[in-house]
Amino acid sequence: MQTSYIYSVSRVNTLREYLLTKTDIERLLVAAPGDELHTALKETYLAPYLTRLDDEDMAKAIELTLIDAKRLVHQIAPHGDMFRVLWVHYDIHNLRVFAKAKHKQITFSDLAPYLSQRGVYDPVVLYENAENRTLDSMQVGWKAQEVFDRAVALVQEGKLEAVDALFDVLYFETAKAIAEKSGDLFIKRFVKASIDVFNVKSRLRALSHQAVADNGVYFIAGGTFSKESLDTKDDTLIALSRLGSSTQWTSAIEQYSKSGNTTSLDVAADEYLIALAKEASSDMFSSASLVLYYLLCRQSAANVRTIVVGKNSGMSEDSIRANLRMSYVNE
Repeated sequence: MQTSYIYSVSRVNTLREYLLTKTDIERLLVAAPGDELHTALKETYLAPYLTRLDDEDMAKAIELTLIDAKRLVHQIAPHGDMFRVLWVHYDIHNLRVFAKAKHKQITFSDLAPYLSQRGVYDPVVLYENAENRTLDSMQVGWKAQEVFDRAVALVQEGKLEAVDALFDVLYFETAKAIAEKSGDLFIKRFVKASIDVFNVKSRLRALSHQAVADNGVYFIAGGTFSKESLDTKDDTLIALSRLGSSTQWTSAIEQYSKSGNTTSLDVAADEYLIALAKEASSDMFSSASLVLYYLLCRQSAANVRTIVVGKNSGMSEDSIRANLRMSYVNE
């Protein structure tokens, strides 16, 4: 890979040291809900973001950390556009919100709380293009307008699972196109791994919920597994266990098998992708370190949310700990 990655990799490796640490996590876990918890938050990497906000709102501060991380990666990377595979997901989320709201004639201003600012495009611009039926003009070869129009029609028919399926396919088709255009080996590997995780989790949902099986999608082409290899629940769990290390999914699969709840699989999936990026980041000339930095920013944000929401809702410390994502958290 280009030697020009050396600067950007060095930069994000330094910044990683300032993310949420295990000490921060322990401090947050023992803090009482309310002022004590808020004070503990101001002793973490969130401090400068909280002080930038008049209301010191935690959710807004977390959003700012991820927006800043996105902008930084795009700015310092030799080829910033290929990292859109990490945040085009949020554009698809916003389109999903627009489509579901259109049937009820909800205005853009009323949608603001449900939209993400982390995408490639400003939500206002994305909304205007959706309304003007010019989404395809935003990216070469993008087929978003047809998908959006079809989604709006499905919302009117009440087929929300089918709506989600359409946008899931659009996201992965977009990510695959970005990765292919980039020619970057790690970006392509990361997208393939993301498809594998999606296929396994979606198949498990389809096997458990008839509505998903009837209207959803559980297989995206371009991953490691064939559709036939994800036939039964046992087949799918075996396929999952083959991703990453042999023990990486053991605990998550055990918890899922007992409860049928996919939360443990969601946590393990995030940690699998982080481990993938961490392993590849040993190459200083690779894009992997920049992907890893963004994933760790996202992990820090998820851990803060898990703790704050858990404590404010009266969850036990053990229950909160079970939902934390601890891959490569700083000491």
